Amino acid sequence: MNTLQKLLTANAIFSIANGTILLLFPKKIAQIFDVEPGLFFIILGIALLFFAMTLIIEIKKQRAISILWITIQDALWVVGSIILLASNPFTISIEGNIIIAIVALVVLSLGSGQLKALARIDEENKKGQKILKFGRIVKGNKSKIWEIVSDVSNYHKVAPNIDVSKVISGNKKGMIRSCAHGKDSWTETCTLWEDEKQYSFMVDTKAPDYPYPLKSLKGTWIVNEIANNESEIVMIFEFEYKKTVQNILIHPIMKHKFTKVCKELLDNWQNMTEVVS
Repeated sequence: MNTLQKLLTANAIFSIANGTILLLFPKKIAQIFDVEPGLFFIILGIALLFFAMTLIIEIKKQRAISILWITIQDALWVVGSIILLASNPFTISIEGNIIIAIVALVVLSLGSGQLKALARIDEENKKGQKILKFGRIVKGNKSKIWEIVSDVSNYHKVAPNIDVSKVISGNKKGMIRSCAHGKDSWTETCTLWEDEKQYSFMVDTKAPDYPYPLKSLKGTWIVNEIANNESEIVMIFEFEYKKTVQNILIHPIMKHKFTKVCKELLDNWQNMTEVVS
């Protein structure tokens, strides 16, 4: 269990404990807070248990965009608690205010930890470097599959986020291709080429019209033969953001969108390779 999973687990346990107490002892809680008994604490208890359920789901799935939303909800809880403590519109008792403050401090601690861990999601050895991997097993002759996957000048025909892809110089390692999407354009340089195995491109992220907030980006495409008529297409993207805060605020959204793009790309390649076969 990694750090992020441990924090999500602690958050889930804390939410379940508080939600259960609110559901089992709403009148006693109202008495401690010195407010009129009502449905508020019951509704809050149900909400906390529902929140805990979303946490439990993400302990396993660890979807960056969902964890960001969870952490935003933690932040809103803390902000709401501060406003409640500062204004005390319901004339809550001193004991009640102390409970609100303690819970807010625990939530603040868990939320801060989640933000730090979220900033490190999809990292491996180098701090700040994200690595996303996508793969698909397809049927077909490896040579034919490689021919389709390595057709870099027609990459725009299968990649939904590219409108134009054209080789402007060189061949294999050292080749340079230009890519465009809408009004945005950039060049990519081939840094690795092994026939019927793999190739890599380094993107010029400093191009004036490059659309993404990345300091660097390298993509590697691999074709691994699994059986006589079955191979795996693997794509590995290694990149860094320009600013540290983008690891938290931008990466969850980028990963969500990029995953959709790569799924569609693999779908297109699978359709082409299996039709050809």
